[in-house]
Amino acid sequence: MLKKVSLVSLILVTSLFSFEKGSFGLNINKDDVEFEGRASVSFLTESPVYSNFFIDGNYLNSDENLYGLGISVENSPINYQNLVFNIGLRSVFSSHAGQDYSAMPIMVGAKAQLFLGDLPTTYIGAKAGYAPSALSFQDADEYKEYRIEVDSQIIPNVNIYAGYRNIDTNYNSKDYNLNDSVYAGFKFVLDPR
Repeated sequence: MLKKVSLVSLILVTSLFSFEKGSFGLNINKDDVEFEGRASVSFLTESPVYSNFFIDGNYLNSDENLYGLGISVENSPINYQNLVFNIGLRSVFSSHAGQDYSAMPIMVGAKAQLFLGDLPTTYIGAKAGYAPSALSFQDADEYKEYRIEVDSQIIPNVNIYAGYRNIDTNYNSKDYNLNDSVYAGFKFVLDPR
C-alpha cells in the first residue's frame, strides 16, 4: 500500500509543475494522513473562459481510505477580489466492512483574505459537500463533508495550513463517520491565490 501511495504522490508532484496554476499538499494528525492536489485546466485550451476551472484529487488514509477526484470552477466578485467562491462536482470512493462506497457530491466553498498588518498573506476558508441517495452508488446512501481551514504563505510558493474536517460516508445499512479531526500541513503553491 505504501508503494502505491508513494507512486501516486510522486506522479502528482512531478506533473503539478507542468501546470500554470496549482498546488500539492500533505496534512496530518496523529491518526490520519491526506495527500491533495489541484491544478488549473487552462493548459488544455487558449480560451480565457477556462482559466478558472480546476481539477483536484485527494487520498485520505484514515480508519478507512477515501479517494476523491473532482472538477470545480472558482471566481471572485467583481468589486471584491479578496473573496473567492467555488462550486464543483467530485467523485469519492471508499469501503467499510466489506461494503463498497461511491458518491458524486456537489461541493461549494468560499475563501477570504485576512488583513493582518505585517503578517504573511493569510486566508480563511470553508467548503462543504453533499450527495443525496440519488448521487450515491453501490452500497452508499449519502455523503456529507465540511471543512474549515486557515492557510498562510510562509515563503513564496509554500503555505502552511490547519483545519477541521468532518466526513460522513453513510451506507444503506448504517451511518458511518469516516473522519472527524483537526489537521495541519503544508502545500506547494504555483499560484499565490
